[in-house]
Order: sequence, then structure tokens, then C-alpha cells
Amino acid sequence: MRILLLLLTILPFLGCQTNPKAPQQNGKDGNSSHINVEHRKAKQKNLSDVHAELGAGYIGNGNYEKALVKLQKSLSYDENNSTAYNYLGILYWRLEKPALAEKNFKISVQKSPYDASIQHNFASFLCAEKRYAEALRTFEKVFKNPLYDRLLDAYQRAGNCALEIPSYKTARTYLSKALKIDSRNPPALLGMAKLFYKQKNYKLAAYYFDRFNQDSKHNPDSLWLGINLERKLGGKDKLSSYILTLKNLFPDSNETLMLIQDKQEY
Repeated sequence: MRILLLLLTILPFLGCQTNPKAPQQNGKDGNSSHINVEHRKAKQKNLSDVHAELGAGYIGNGNYEKALVKLQKSLSYDENNSTAYNYLGILYWRLEKPALAEKNFKISVQKSPYDASIQHNFASFLCAEKRYAEALRTFEKVFKNPLYDRLLDAYQRAGNCALEIPSYKTARTYLSKALKIDSRNPPALLGMAKLFYKQKNYKLAAYYFDRFNQDSKHNPDSLWLGINLERKLGGKDKLSSYILTLKNLFPDSNETLMLIQDKQEY
């Protein structure tokens, strides 16, 4: 649930308290002033929310310049809009400006500490920055909300993040929870395949990798795992297929470079 703290505004003082022609009657003028203030606050909040969502739309479309304008406009209406700061964090993350991304994520978290969506994005950012322990602590805050509608993604991200430490027990716990929600989730299946490969349990690694193969499109990372896995299992046909696919579809990837340099370990 988003919690948007309202920016208090004060209407210009009209009239003079000593003016005998404009006395308050039964508190009506005071009530009217209070209603006007509340109406203005609600209007500014709504405008701030609208511009924040427009900014998010521009981020999704890759129009980062317009996104920044809209998000700054959002904060001009409500400087406490945690959602706008959250989107700014995502925007600067996309722009590869981690310092600014972290600054805005932290402001967002400070203003809405119980918003699972904000914590989710911040945790994902921390993991991408290889700050794995911090990321996992932040993911734990997400999991305190059992009604959060993106728990599946949070669990698979936390599991794959733990795998980078590596903390196999933690990784398996989170990935298993993701697969309990969706047994065909590609990132969770690939994460389990990586986990068992790293533990040298190649049969179980192949089991999860085959399940991943059934419904998922390959990327350089998954193909590299497939290549190394088939090298261990001796599957020459699959090995040749993965190598060919990697070279043809991703000729400029780091994985293709490693293949050319014959670095065989995943």
C-alpha cells in the first residue's frame, strides 16, 4: 500500500482580523478556510500522483528525459511523494547513476518504510550493485507483507541474489518458495539449475535446466550454463546446439568471448 505524505500548504491570509465589516459568524469563515486548505492539499496530491505515474510510463518506454521532467514536476506538487522518489531511483538506476539511484531509493524508503514495492525495488538495486547482504536484509522486509502481489518476483530475485554470495541454503529456500507459487517461473528454475551445478549435483542441475528449456527463451547466461552442464554430462549434441546458438544469437556477449577463450567453468 502506498502511503503518500501530504505537503502542507497555507492559503494567503485574506482580510484583516480587526476589520469590523468581516466578522466570523458561528465559525463559518474558519470552517470555509479549513475546507479550502484541505481541497488544495488533495488537489496537489492528485496532481503529484498523476505526474509520478506519467513519469513511470516514460521510464517503461525508455524516454528518460521526459520521465525526469514528470517526476520532478510530481515532487513540485508534493515533496513527500515516496512513489516519485521510488521512480527516480529506478530512473537513475537505468541511467547507470548508482549514487543518485541509491539517494532517491533511500528517501523513498524513509518516507514509506512499510511499502513492499519500494523495498523490493531497493533490494533489487542493491543486489545489482553486488551488495548482497544488504539486499537480502531488504528483501526480508518485503516478505513481512504476505499480501504483497509481487512476492513471486521478490523470492526469485532474493534466491538468485543469495546464490551470488554464495549462500546455497538461503538461495534454495527462496527459490523453492518462488517455485511453490509458480512451478514454471524461468528465473527460479534457472537459479535452481545454477545452484545444483555449483554444488556439483549435475543430474539435479540438468533436471531444472530441462524444465527451464521447456518454456523459456535463452540468454547468454542460460546458454553458458547449458554449455558447461553438457560438458560435465557428456551430451555432445546439446553441447553443440548451445554453442551454436550462443555464437549466432549473442556474438558480442561476454559468454561468447569466454567460449572463444575456452574458459570452461561456469
